[in-house]
Amino acid sequence: MEFSFLYLVASFGGGLLGAALGGLPVFVLCGVAAVVGAGITAATGDATFMNLVAFGPLLGPQVSFAGGAAAAAYAAKKGKLSSGRDIVTAMMGIKSMDTLIVGGLFGVLGYLLWWALANLPMIGDTGATNPIAFSIVINAIIARLLFGKTGVFGKVRSGDNRWRASDVAAWLPWQTQPVELLVVGISFGLVVAFSTVQMPALAGVWFGISVASLVFLQYGTTVPVWHHIALSTEFVIAIGGADLWWGVTFAVLAAFLGDFFGMLFTAHGDNHIDPPSATLATTFTLMAILKATGLLAVHGTASLVILVVVSALCFGVFTALKSRPHAAVEGAPSAAD
Repeated sequence: MEFSFLYLVASFGGGLLGAALGGLPVFVLCGVAAVVGAGITAATGDATFMNLVAFGPLLGPQVSFAGGAAAAAYAAKKGKLSSGRDIVTAMMGIKSMDTLIVGGLFGVLGYLLWWALANLPMIGDTGATNPIAFSIVINAIIARLLFGKTGVFGKVRSGDNRWRASDVAAWLPWQTQPVELLVVGISFGLVVAFSTVQMPALAGVWFGISVASLVFLQYGTTVPVWHHIALSTEFVIAIGGADLWWGVTFAVLAAFLGDFFGMLFTAHGDNHIDPPSATLATTFTLMAILKATGLLAVHGTASLVILVVVSALCFGVFTALKSRPHAAVEGAPSAAD
């Protein structure tokens, strides 16, 4: 990917917009644009709208969402926001121009990280990772180190089980039990995989729909967070020969990884290190490795068996991780895990 100085400059505006609107609201706009862009690309073969609008310097999450999340961490440090994990508040309303400027600067950083990651060596003929997602994770880690107090992996309350949601630490309390993750992964994976196999040209539309659905989360509705599930499913079908079972396998894996990264980075921390982005960076790398080794060419009954094995392993491992109950009482001091 070629470096663009104009894109770099424009990214300041995108990061500032993310801060002004809030990380989640601006990401919802990205989802709406992605739905429109997927339709335009399918109809005309031209991806300009998708690349320039949905994933460009204004709404691209590597710029706008990253800027909004970093600005929230900064505002919390300055006492202008109650929590650095707050990605729903529009920070235009806190009347703090320095907060918006921080969003703009982290938008610029987001572009630089994205550009660097997009130029990593390929794994076979596939990108080494999802550079947008990975850049968001790195951006948020930098924000935590600069503005937070909990360290990269957060601080777990003494006696608590890191991997089990509690009254003081959770990412998505309604989407964390192994059975919940398994059902969501299989169910959403099936519909996204089936639709993508039937009409490959519309790949990306389910990512857009899943992101747009987060508008309900903005207003407190406990909807599922599933864009990491949708995009993992769409991408593995796109590169792996349109096999439905591989799509569902990566949907299940993404569902569990989302919770894993949520409890590793976000639940016990004081800013938002995005679990879906960490998931997508991981699943895209794993897909590239599997494709390079030829394993993604395994289709039919064999890939169905792989789905069953992966589902059973994820369910078993996460059940074990979450099995130890919390020993702490609410209000006990926190300590590094």
